[in-house]
Amino acid sequence: MMNNQETLSKKLAAIAVVLALAIAWALPAWTEEAAEAAPLTEAELIAVLESDEAEWVDIQDACRRLSRIGTRASIPALAALLPDETLSHMARFALEPMDYPEVDEALRQALTNAEGMPKTGIIISMGVRRDAEAVPLLIPLLRDDHPDTARAAAGALGRIATPEATAALLEFRESAPDAIRSALNEGLLAAAQRYVEDDASELAVPLYELFLASDAPIEVRMGAFRGLACAQPETTPERLIAALGGDDPMFRNLAAQLVAETEDRDNTLEYAQALSSLPAAGQVALLRGLGDRGDSVARPYVAEAVRHDDTQVKLEAIRALGALGSTREDVLALVALLPSDNEEIADAARDSLVVMEGDVADQVLAAQITDAEPSVHAQLLSLLANRRAEQAIPLALEGLGAPDTEVRDAALGVLGMMGGLDEAQTVVHVIVERADAPEREAAEAALNAIIARRGNEVLPVILEGMEDAAREPRLALLRRAAGIGGRQALEAVLAAMDDDDDEVAGEAVRMLSNWSTLDAAPHLEMLAQEGELTPYVLGLRGYVRLARERAEGARKVRMLTRALELSRRPEELRLVLGAWGGVTDVTALKVLEPYLDDPEVRTETALAMVGIAGQADKDNEEQKALAVSAMNTVLE
Repeated sequence: MMNNQETLSKKLAAIAVVLALAIAWALPAWTEEAAEAAPLTEAELIAVLESDEAEWVDIQDACRRLSRIGTRASIPALAALLPDETLSHMARFALEPMDYPEVDEALRQALTNAEGMPKTGIIISMGVRRDAEAVPLLIPLLRDDHPDTARAAAGALGRIATPEATAALLEFRESAPDAIRSALNEGLLAAAQRYVEDDASELAVPLYELFLASDAPIEVRMGAFRGLACAQPETTPERLIAALGGDDPMFRNLAAQLVAETEDRDNTLEYAQALSSLPAAGQVALLRGLGDRGDSVARPYVAEAVRHDDTQVKLEAIRALGALGSTREDVLALVALLPSDNEEIADAARDSLVVMEGDVADQVLAAQITDAEPSVHAQLLSLLANRRAEQAIPLALEGLGAPDTEVRDAALGVLGMMGGLDEAQTVVHVIVERADAPEREAAEAALNAIIARRGNEVLPVILEGMEDAAREPRLALLRRAAGIGGRQALEAVLAAMDDDDDEVAGEAVRMLSNWSTLDAAPHLEMLAQEGELTPYVLGLRGYVRLARERAEGARKVRMLTRALELSRRPEELRLVLGAWGGVTDVTALKVLEPYLDDPEVRTETALAMVGIAGQADKDNEEQKALAVSAMNTVLE
């Protein structure tokens, strides 16, 4: 069985070599990048369009360029492409942005000759350009036998939006087949929107009202409802309040969205005053709209709704008060809900207190801590931290002395979120002095958070705390020091390797084996010379990892050569040889050749040599000769 495996390994290695050589030597060497050609002029681009030999991709590029620089001179060449099945869309792409009446004339002319997709595309372009002269050509196409053509005509007439176009859409809508009815609806909605944009809302209102009173699909009626809010702003509050009090949840939600979006701030009071007259579902929707509207005029009405008996109304009022509230009473109303048995209500109150603007909220929250029960005390500390209130850190430092664990943990969370070097020293003290494991873990999490912000500035505080610490806190601080890194941290880890406590010493060895910078390499090399198996393996693996990931050039070769010398078992040899593939110095091939004689690592050696040979400079005869010689050796 072993002979079969060895034979297979040889074959795989040989195949890998042949493939690598084929790739390495077949690719031509690059000399210099070609200079970028100057952009073609308009005349040259037109010549491309008119050429019988131009490739499709060249014509496409020419159309793109002409969409930016094209003038009247380009129109005939582009128009000639309009009936073409494969190029019509690119011609239209170039013509649509051109501000010349000749473009509209060319599209109208092309419409008479085009068929299929080009015809549909030309109709769409007419709508995009709002060509009123095209209306007489488009109206008959509403009854075209091809549904795509008829739908495109309906959309184009809606975008053009002349009285003649709109009348044609309305007339045909009465008898239109189902296949194009949706396109007619969209066309009429587009026409109404055009009228509003053109300050002709009196023409849009009848269209919107027609849809609202019809059995059109819900999305069409909702589009008309939204359109009326823009076309008749003076009647919008009445219409929205009626929808909020209605039974249709989709219109109710749309009305709430429009309450949030409409710009007339004078209507806020009218909406707020209607709140209590609405059914619960309407109040929920309106409260959402008022909260998103952000007008503090509605604040008293929202604050009143916080006391509502309906849970959903209460929840939405709590959320809205977070956006609108600002007074002491608002803050106290939300604080009173923090201990609620309803978790959803308590969470909503907490979220609203976080986002409520103004210093008043910070002051009131801080003032409530003194008499608060422990669970609320803890929540208030966290709230102040989330608000980045200046009172948070002093109150958290006081909270560390509280008898309740929940408060102390919350205080540590505040120090982790906001603390600096002074607070880091306090947190380290907690890690060293507190025997309770969960509380020590909370302190460690806080220290991690401070380290994430302040980095190696915290290291001296950590090292000082380690001096007289017991095993567990000392290990916890040593891990944080190793995570920060640097010379001082490395020295602390090296010192810990000689600790009388075997657990501390063993953990320090593992930390060293995972060190991320090259200053640990000499110490890992020494560790790899240890007689015991565990230090040897950890040291060598760490040393090889640094060589592979951090070392460059000659230093990488030196380190990997030394790693080969230190390897005692095939397992480590394979690890080392796997790192050689990233070496770029082809002279290193000579170092690896002897390992081809070892059947335990022959495949790994061959693959490493292939990787190095592939780095050879093809213009350097000496390097090329070395690579070829090595590959021949591998093949043999």
